[in-house]
Formats: sequence, structure tokens, C-alpha cells
Amino acid sequence: MGFLQIIDFHTDHYDEFVRLERQWVTDTDGQRTAVGGQLYVDRDDPTHYVALDWFTDYDSAMVNSALPGTSAFAEKATALSTADVTFHNLEPADIEVFIQGEPELRCALETSTLTRHAFSDDVEVDMIVPHGRVRTRGVDALEAGLKEESAGRTLTVWDVQATMTGFVVEYAYRTHDEDDSAAVGSVIAHVHEGRIDRLFITCGGNWNVETQERVRRETGELGAGLVGSRS
Repeated sequence: MGFLQIIDFHTDHYDEFVRLERQWVTDTDGQRTAVGGQLYVDRDDPTHYVALDWFTDYDSAMVNSALPGTSAFAEKATALSTADVTFHNLEPADIEVFIQGEPELRCALETSTLTRHAFSDDVEVDMIVPHGRVRTRGVDALEAGLKEESAGRTLTVWDVQATMTGFVVEYAYRTHDEDDSAAVGSVIAHVHEGRIDRLFITCGGNWNVETQERVRRETGELGAGLVGSRS
């Protein structure tokens, strides 16, 4: 995420706080710029809460803060607090972001070979394709499925974001074979104890050259080199 705001507070009125937050969601519908959030409670102090709010950047966070609905919520929520409210405004210190399992999944797609320690032995794959569904279980089945499609792939879109349970990826790639097929879709990866144990995939299907050209004419390019002649 480009910008993270952390709000640290104490309250004995959790239910009232939740009611206020839900009202804020209604009051700021179509206006708020937050792209996500999560509220945590301290296991050692049930009156201590930490709210995380994600934004694309600092400027969008300030737009959100200036909304009348946000101001009204903040005033009422502060009144419910039993101690000082602390705010932290954070930006990434480094452009490079480490997401558990993401480099290994990318390598698996590029080479059709798994880095075994990054996947659970019984990793589950659930893939939705245009005219059906494919389900497999186990690292051998996952690797076999990758090799069956192609010996490798050139990724032209790889947009990854961390989630609370792993990460999500928007992808597009070209296969390394004579058919020159292309595919687009998304992956939700679940990570447990440092290993990917579930992949839920939606795929638009493998496009042959004729389909790639039609898509390019009708809707334009989707990622550098996705459609059109092989470079």
C-alpha cells in the first residue's frame, strides 16, 4: 500500500464505536478514499484497539480526513475513548516489498517448476475457466498442470498486493510454445505457516493468435506484449 494510517485508542464502548463506523461508511459512500481497513484488539488489554486504514497515497488520505462525515465520526469516536488517541501516518521506506510466497509463485509460472519449500505438500488449486472448473491437490499435481500447459511463460502483467491471509495477483502471460497462446486472470493465494496452501484462480482462458488479434482490435492492449506479434 502507498500510505498507511494507524489509529491507536482505548474504549469501553466497542459496540458503540462499531455503530459509529458503520454510520461513517454510509455517510461517506461515494466520497471516501480509503481502499481498505482493519481493526485489531489487544489480547492483553480488551479496551485497547488499533485501527489500520490503507490509502493509495498521502494526498488521498487527506481528502478522506477532510470529509464532513469523517470529521463527525472522529469527534464522536474520540468522545468514546478512555485515553488519548494516537495517530501514525506511514509511507513505505523502501520500494521493494516482500510478500511471503509471491516470488516463488511467479517463478513457478515462468518456469513450470515449483520451489517445493514454498508450497504445502497438499496445496489445493481451484481454477475457474470460461467453460468449467479445474481442481487439483498436491505439489506434484500443481507442477504437472503447469507443465501440461507450457514449459514456461513470459509474464506481461504481474500486479500483486498483500492481503491479511496471503496475497492477490492480477496476471497476464504468453506461453513458451509454438501455439503462442496468451492468458489473463487473477490469483488469490492463501499462505499458512509460511507456505502457500491454496490457490484460487480465475482465468479468461488461453487465447490463440486469432483471438489475441481480435481482442487487441476491439479493446486495445492489455499489458505490454500480451497480444499481437511475438517479440
